[in-house]
Amino acid sequence: MKQRFPHLVLALLVTTCASAQQTPVELKHFALDSLEGVRAVTGVHFDPRISSDGKGSLRVDANGEMTVPLFEVSDVSLDNAILIYRASLQSQNLDGRAFLEMWVRIPGKGEFFSRALDRSITGSMSWMTVATPFFLQSGQKPDLIRLNLVVQGKGKVWIDDVKLMRVPLPGQ
Repeated sequence: MKQRFPHLVLALLVTTCASAQQTPVELKHFALDSLEGVRAVTGVHFDPRISSDGKGSLRVDANGEMTVPLFEVSDVSLDNAILIYRASLQSQNLDGRAFLEMWVRIPGKGEFFSRALDRSITGSMSWMTVATPFFLQSGQKPDLIRLNLVVQGKGKVWIDDVKLMRVPLPGQ
């Protein structure tokens, strides 16, 4: 298990894509207007009152460190692109931090991850859009993408409006 690139390099490349007017293409959208499709079975609840879009969100009640498995995606065919996992996060009395985590399995190569450590939330924060990118080179075709929320500490975290998007690599 290894990280693909340092996060500062990732941020620079995502900024480069944005400045080159390359619009992300939405591959999957998980609105979190219910618990439908959520893989986590403990420590999470649907919260109809607190939401970034007014339709409810997923609330995580963390009593300590935990990884919340959200969604698995296996029906996308792509390579030579940047995958972007984006979501809205909010926290209340979070003694620690929470961030997005994306695992990508490439057949014959293994599993790799990307984490939004530079955009973690802590304490009590209002809705914030957070994203983590993963770079796929030519021939790197994932057969499984897992989207998680990692909570390192105690407190409440809400997640809403999860999207998996793709952007062509710079120069493509």
